[in-house]
Amino acid sequence: MIKRRDMVILALVAIVFVSLSLSLRSKSDSVSEYQIRTLLGDVHLAMDNIQRIVLRRNGLQLEFEKSEGVWWQREPFSVRMDPYSMRTLIESVQGVEVKADLADTQSVELLGLGDDANMIELFDGELRVSIRMGRRTLGGLAYASIDDGVPVLVDQSLHRRAIDMDYRLWRDIRIFPDFAIDGTRIEREGDSGRLLLERIDGRWEMREPASTRVDQGLLIEWVGQLAGARVGSFVVDQPSDLSLFGLQTPIAFFAVGNRQGTTHKLLIGGRVSAGSNDRYVMLEGHPVVFSLRWNVVSQFFPVPELLVDGTGSGVSRFDAKRITIRSQDYEITIQRELERWIDISRSGIVVDNNAVEALLHWILDTKPTSIGFGSYPREREVGTITFEGYDLIPLDTVRIARNEDGNWILENGDNVLRIHPPEAGDVLSPFMKD
Repeated sequence: MIKRRDMVILALVAIVFVSLSLSLRSKSDSVSEYQIRTLLGDVHLAMDNIQRIVLRRNGLQLEFEKSEGVWWQREPFSVRMDPYSMRTLIESVQGVEVKADLADTQSVELLGLGDDANMIELFDGELRVSIRMGRRTLGGLAYASIDDGVPVLVDQSLHRRAIDMDYRLWRDIRIFPDFAIDGTRIEREGDSGRLLLERIDGRWEMREPASTRVDQGLLIEWVGQLAGARVGSFVVDQPSDLSLFGLQTPIAFFAVGNRQGTTHKLLIGGRVSAGSNDRYVMLEGHPVVFSLRWNVVSQFFPVPELLVDGTGSGVSRFDAKRITIRSQDYEITIQRELERWIDISRSGIVVDNNAVEALLHWILDTKPTSIGFGSYPREREVGTITFEGYDLIPLDTVRIARNEDGNWILENGDNVLRIHPPEAGDVLSPFMKD
């Protein structure tokens, strides 16, 4: 039998439980009734498909356009924009919160929403929406209206980004953003002379100062550095006097081209300050002067010799079927037969495989101690090595000479002299004697 005291306790517990349940339901209903109201809540604008933005701020009108997935500033001049910054601008428009409605009798001029108001317009290909950004008020609020609609009070998030922020920070700070993928040409002129490189069928070749092979691994690494080069800081738009920045007559230029035939030419100007090597630069056709740190500028101007493929020949050892070594009074032709090399000029005797491998390693793999551009010293020639393929068509001929210091010079018709120390030529001994 339940005691009276227990009955009272159970009743009190039930009352507390019911009260708590009602309180929680009341709070839940209050929360569900509170909803964030955005300025564009009733506008069916496709934010993921915005193609054009017009921004009027403090009397300046900027126009942006998305073309083939890339954002560009079109007015007052053309410059590439940073995709993240443009997306953030669109999200700022999308996220503006309405804090309060205003009476229809409010003067739009008084609220800063007249015809001269700051404005941002978005176009998604079908629908065009214009937002006027009016005067700011207390508590982080501001006036705004859609097109010519009724003014409302909103938060200042859009005002701070669209009006207050330096719009130059929305630009793409990469100098050659797509070069790593689409680059096909590098051209430059400066104190270190002229350099011209072209990419053909995926491989880079040097055209000037000599037509020769380049180190592909080194070139790809360099191209990556070029594609990653960043602007130091924006200095001035549409300068009236380029001579102030040493850009009226640039001291050097660096240009890259892509497979679409477009060329981007960077003009190198004067020093930013007397105690600095940082430079004023600008892209030809884009009236924006910006500064570039010296460590970035110097990446554009490596010594051409550093880019050259240092090996004596670009022939693959696996493509060589026959090798002919000629000297002034001696000639020998050896031919690959499975894993052996046969002297076909001397009754088919077997040649020491280690001697052949040592010769191939020197010509095809060994890097020189130094490289220079210049005419091959034919008068000091010691001999030549000609490689033939499996179709017995010549693949390459390497000319070998010795300078007055006894160093060996390898050259294969490109006027690039690859210098090796005296002891390197010991591998020739088995093939240059009778």
